[in-house]
Amino acid sequence: MEIVLTYRGRIPSKASNKSAIWDMRKSFNHQLRKLWGKEPFDVLKKWEDSNFTAGGAEFRIHQGEQLFVPLYGNLIGVGVDLDIRLLAGMPTQKAVLSSGDLDNRIKRIIDALQAPAQVGEHIDGLEPNGRWHCLVDNDSAVVGLSAKLGAFLDGGDPSESFATIIVRPVPLRVTWANMSMLY
Repeated sequence: MEIVLTYRGRIPSKASNKSAIWDMRKSFNHQLRKLWGKEPFDVLKKWEDSNFTAGGAEFRIHQGEQLFVPLYGNLIGVGVDLDIRLLAGMPTQKAVLSSGDLDNRIKRIIDALQAPAQVGEHIDGLEPNGRWHCLVDNDSAVVGLSAKLGAFLDGGDPSESFATIIVRPVPLRVTWANMSMLY
């Protein structure tokens, strides 16, 4: 099943800008939460509801007081291929983004799509016992990537960007339990 995620806002080129990465993570969480428990992701909810006795591995990630729930990942056996379209800057600007800057912004989008690698990547003010839906457990589940850049015509602020992320499932390890997630 193909998924299309979107984000409008600041996409930083530096990993040190944790608040902007969390703004993206919050937006993706909101979108991915709508898929939880719906086909084909209902199998993940069944695994969780059965306390992982229904044939699935414990794929959730506990970090401090936060719980991250990926829809894809190595433990689930399904990775993703991402097709990212990044609209940035204003059309009157000549060099909107350098190629290195584009690479870094794509890395930040992927950072926001995954569970943080460690508690140190969390920001202050997160609700205790928070539950975050994320696309992948970590970036190793991103097995394919293509990215295109264009001018953001709707924005009046050159620091604002718009991204569409088309997500396609890729089998890492096919099992009876995850087969429905692949088609």
